[in-house]
Amino acid sequence: MPKNIPAAIRLKGMELYVANSMSAREIAEHLTVNYNISVKPPTIYAWARKYDWDTKRTEVATQADDKIVQSESTKAFQLQDEQLRIYTDIREKAFNELGNLNFTRALDAVKAADVGIQGERRVLEGLINLQFVQEVMRVLVNEIDDGDLLASIAGKLKLLVSTEEQNAARSSNS
Repeated sequence: MPKNIPAAIRLKGMELYVANSMSAREIAEHLTVNYNISVKPPTIYAWARKYDWDTKRTEVATQADDKIVQSESTKAFQLQDEQLRIYTDIREKAFNELGNLNFTRALDAVKAADVGIQGERRVLEGLINLQFVQEVMRVLVNEIDDGDLLASIAGKLKLLVSTEEQNAARSSNS
């Protein structure tokens, strides 16, 4: 007659299995020691099959990868949004000054307006490029199961984006 193991213990076993941090033997030992109930590795394997823990493990890993991609993208979007606001302010102030003729020379107002417009254009181009990179990362995260490979690709894409941002900053200073 099979033993009736409480659902709370089985859920703890699933948590450890899904976290991918322990083998079935280690999970069985952990449950046995911490809950004072005998659990064997075959029981862990049976639960994993019966309750489809492998699918849950994949879902958790995918969600974690998505959060990382979103976090990095959010930082970049926030930075670009701030830059866009600054350039928009420059452009608006220049247009206001041009309209009120508060510049000592009209050419100065025109130059300031041009700086604002060019800056806004560069930031918007960067947003489009970043959005493309984000979509590429999402595809890679969904299609590649090798965590080390994903980390390597993410690092290279991050370096690429960083290099592009530095090149854009240099060209805007020229």
